[in-house]
Amino acid sequence: MKILLISYDLRRRGGIERLSLDVVGALQAQGHHLVLLSTRRLGPGLIGRLLGQLWFLCQLAIASRRCEQLFCMHALLLAQVDWLLPRPMPRLCWLHGVEVWGKALAPLAIALCRCRVLVASSNFTRSKVLEHSHPWPPVVVINPPARLWFGQVLPEPLPAQAQNLRMLTVARMAADERYKGHDLIIQALCLLNTDNWHWQIVGIGDDQPRLRALVNKLGLAERVCFSGALNDDQLRQAYQDCNLLAMPSSYGLRADGSAMGEGFGITYLEAAMAGRASLACIEGGQSDVIQAGKTGWLVQPNVDDLLISLQAILNNLGELARRGAAAQQYASNNFGFRNFEEAIKKTTQNLPLQA
Repeated sequence: MKILLISYDLRRRGGIERLSLDVVGALQAQGHHLVLLSTRRLGPGLIGRLLGQLWFLCQLAIASRRCEQLFCMHALLLAQVDWLLPRPMPRLCWLHGVEVWGKALAPLAIALCRCRVLVASSNFTRSKVLEHSHPWPPVVVINPPARLWFGQVLPEPLPAQAQNLRMLTVARMAADERYKGHDLIIQALCLLNTDNWHWQIVGIGDDQPRLRALVNKLGLAERVCFSGALNDDQLRQAYQDCNLLAMPSSYGLRADGSAMGEGFGITYLEAAMAGRASLACIEGGQSDVIQAGKTGWLVQPNVDDLLISLQAILNNLGELARRGAAAQQYASNNFGFRNFEEAIKKTTQNLPLQA
């Protein structure tokens, strides 16, 4: 089958771009003939952006009339090009998270309802879309795979008894994305009655100076390490050096109706593949990966609930090994690339060719 896949600029290193490449690999492995188009600038500044958009639209106008199916990797992109696509062309669109939560969904609904199938990265995202009463096509869930561990030997299980709590957070530190939970962790650490912990923070962003200053002000700097951006080898090592991924990323709607939260949260899966349990918030796509009481801890997005869980972990550090091993087993059984390939194959094969 000749499939046209469109995505935003695949030269970027973000999670959606990596997922797009995983979809490309899965489709090619199934023997499909793939035509891949992604947006990109053709030069600096506004002129380069406009030229890039025009070139993308020209390519799309031609390719969409020569392919049998359209696979769009972002709902915003589909809505932007919907007017250009042949109406009878079967369409599939991937739904990630905040771009289809809250008030963001309404402007995209018409284009999405023209699809034959919608793919959500998590059951949480699927439920948020179906809360809105539109004539939706079938919405299936395909969880992204953990590309970080492709072709890698998974880490050995943690020792049965840990000497201390070694937390890791992997997330952007952006002033407009404070739902990631850095502040919650800092507040909870200040209330712990022990210093038997260490916290490594991976990521960059415009909110890092504020967080670093807050850590220094509260006297936590000796046990908190800001590592900045890491390459894949360094990130794999960071997962192996920790015994708990702590990222209490919370779901919510802001006053203007825009949403925040994790559409899936690939870092939780990366940690699970490494044999590390996660501490996260109850609502969000991460609930597909984390089984409360079995492979991690799910808490309400408040300091009191987080503090209770951290104190319980510190009182029973051996639980980190048990839940870490369970997390690795659950992730390997349910979120491997083979699972992903099979889900992609089933979805594309069942996409009807006729309206």
